[in-house]
Amino acid sequence: MKYLKPLRIAVSLILSFTIAFLFIDYYRYLPEFLRKISLYLQFIPSVAAFSVKASGAAAGFIVVIAATVICGRLYCSFICPLGFCQDIFIRSGRSSGLVKKRGYSRPHYVLFYTLLAASALSCILSGTFFIRWLDPFSIFGRFMAFGISLPLIELNNGIASVLVKNNNFSVSVLNIKPSVSGAIFAFSVFMLIMLPAIFHGRIYCNTICPAGALLSLISRLSFFNLAIDPSSCIKCGKCSSVCKSSCIDYAAGHIDTARCVSCFNCVSVCPEQSVRFARRKIQAAGSKRERVINSDNTSATITRSGFIAGLILLPNMVFSQGKQAGAIYRQDPAKQKKYSRKSYSSPPGSISTDNFNSRCTACSLCITACPTKVLQPAVLQYGLNGIMQPFMDFSSGFCNYDCTKCGEVCPAGAILETGIDAKRRIQTGKSVFVIENCITYTNGTDCGACSEHCPTKAVQMVPFRNNLVIPEVNNAICTGCGACEYACPVRPLRAIYVEGNPVHKTAELPEVREVIKTTEPDFPF
Repeated sequence: MKYLKPLRIAVSLILSFTIAFLFIDYYRYLPEFLRKISLYLQFIPSVAAFSVKASGAAAGFIVVIAATVICGRLYCSFICPLGFCQDIFIRSGRSSGLVKKRGYSRPHYVLFYTLLAASALSCILSGTFFIRWLDPFSIFGRFMAFGISLPLIELNNGIASVLVKNNNFSVSVLNIKPSVSGAIFAFSVFMLIMLPAIFHGRIYCNTICPAGALLSLISRLSFFNLAIDPSSCIKCGKCSSVCKSSCIDYAAGHIDTARCVSCFNCVSVCPEQSVRFARRKIQAAGSKRERVINSDNTSATITRSGFIAGLILLPNMVFSQGKQAGAIYRQDPAKQKKYSRKSYSSPPGSISTDNFNSRCTACSLCITACPTKVLQPAVLQYGLNGIMQPFMDFSSGFCNYDCTKCGEVCPAGAILETGIDAKRRIQTGKSVFVIENCITYTNGTDCGACSEHCPTKAVQMVPFRNNLVIPEVNNAICTGCGACEYACPVRPLRAIYVEGNPVHKTAELPEVREVIKTTEPDFPF
């Protein structure tokens, strides 16, 4: 565990100096890939870019959220450049003797989360005007662009003038004149954050910063966090004295994980190794976990897994426009046969999942054009590289057998335009029937919704028992359109689902039966 603090220092040092160099790289020495990597994980800029164009290149904030769900507020100590600057001032305060000891202090959650709500509301109503003054990356950037670049440019030009007199032209004169007033303003705002940090640690991160506030909420449910082992703790208080966030109450053996920025100072100084970074313990019933009351007056617990599932499913809950076909039949989850989808289907015309992921820019044009709304933005269906790329979500809709809209509108060539006849034979996946979950098998009830909605009749009803019929899948003619899965009324796990083909295949044409015309005259009425 002792390696965590050196790791944090190394990562934050490299990232912060790389980002700082972006603002003073007058000779363009920094490679393009380093620029992209260093900026990718900056939280608020990533959210802003994503709101303009939803693409994987602007989805760094999702990676940060995922990391926070797993390990808490790593962003604040590992990635944020303003946090790194505060650490320098905090360390200088201790080294100079201005601050001899720091202890636990009460949180300011009302102000913290009020500023977060105000920032979010202002973005919706008036853009980023309000948040740009609170964004840590913007504050750091303005300080570097104005407060630091002005003296550096003057220094560069001074050196250049001296070298020119000696016929040395290795340093060029920079005809850049940063605003003096801008430098004064940027420096003042920067110091308004740094000076309190000397005496109060990461007070900006836990009182003002909107990114910190959002990550604070998420970190309350993180899988891993810092905790004190009461069986070995000797109450020496060393952990509390080095805590940047003043969030360790060693007397009570408690660490406020919502304020903890994962600097790991406490881990490095604990003589008994009582402070550990480990998996969060599940609290017993009647603990402080939040509870809500259902409409039937039964209580439900908000768990970490439920919270994460809510984050993932929220876009579908908010933006879903289709209604599920038929009635819903809920079964006991303990009695259902469990299964998991190995691959999700990419749109017809994308050739393969890998080809689609390598070409799709996640512009979402196909999502808006899809008439049945089966195309939805991916979270982790394709992995981290495919975030926000469209996948076929058969809980939201199904792929229309006669539709080629996605291929017609795709501007990047990730979905090739095909004719109707060719599209009808593209097999993006295959239907899998789970008889143990079918209500005909479990309840002895007629259904057949999957077969009724299948456009190729790949799902046929065959004799079962007690004069009932049950589905049977012919995968040779199945196109993986998902109409069967969409129509299936069984919940929480459906009785039929589509397993995506990583590489699209060609389905056989369904049998066409000739209609026999009768020569008998119609009835006259």
